[in-house]
Amino acid sequence: MIDRLSLSGRRAIVTGAGAGIGRAVATLFASAGAEVLCVDRDGGAAAEVAAGIGGSSVAVDVADRAGVRHALGPFAGQGVDILANVAGVASSGERVEAMDAAVFERIFAVNFKGTLNCIQAVLPAMIGARRGAIVNMVSSAIDLAIPTNASYSISKAAVAMLTKVLANEVGPDGIRVNAVAPGFVPTALSMEAAGPAAADRAAYLDRWSKSAPLGRVGAAEDIAQQCLYLVSDAAGFVTGQILRANGGTTMPW
Repeated sequence: MIDRLSLSGRRAIVTGAGAGIGRAVATLFASAGAEVLCVDRDGGAAAEVAAGIGGSSVAVDVADRAGVRHALGPFAGQGVDILANVAGVASSGERVEAMDAAVFERIFAVNFKGTLNCIQAVLPAMIGARRGAIVNMVSSAIDLAIPTNASYSISKAAVAMLTKVLANEVGPDGIRVNAVAPGFVPTALSMEAAGPAAADRAAYLDRWSKSAPLGRVGAAEDIAQQCLYLVSDAAGFVTGQILRANGGTTMPW
């Protein structure tokens, strides 16, 4: 079983690799033997992670379709086995009737179109090789109708459906496509809603901890481990699935 979790000899692209869950995914993939391209809008952060894991890096905004093709093309052209779409932005925090159109477009452009852009950039190489594994990042927000979270929830629900449709399309080409739906994981991005005060941040974490049967929030490493499973041979018969790593916060059929 340990051998089936190995990524030795495989080439992986991880978006959002400069921080948080993306950084944890890139680090774990590298420790499992993969050659990792770290992709992030923050080129300095991506380069720092890449230097620490012996990988390479590129700076690009995943919402930029042409930029993504240009940035990922050279790596994919030499063969790519794994794509982990982790890059994303948080909710606008607005009620539906007050939702700003430009803000919504930006959230959807990064979370959904960014995922699609990266998939389209690497898929020809995977189809040509007749192998590959893609893992997309969704969220518990696809199962929870949280007020003021529509912009984020809608974008992630779209990624969930993209995952399923794509799994059907490219399964015959030997490519598996799955998604991870994390529960609350405290990162710089997710903690913005708590505010700067230490007491407020502690109370925010406490509320999220109490919402899960396991009584804690997640860690970036918890989510990275699920991504490793889904792109490895251990999940060789798994495709089109949403793995809910959320401590039991949601339990859909």
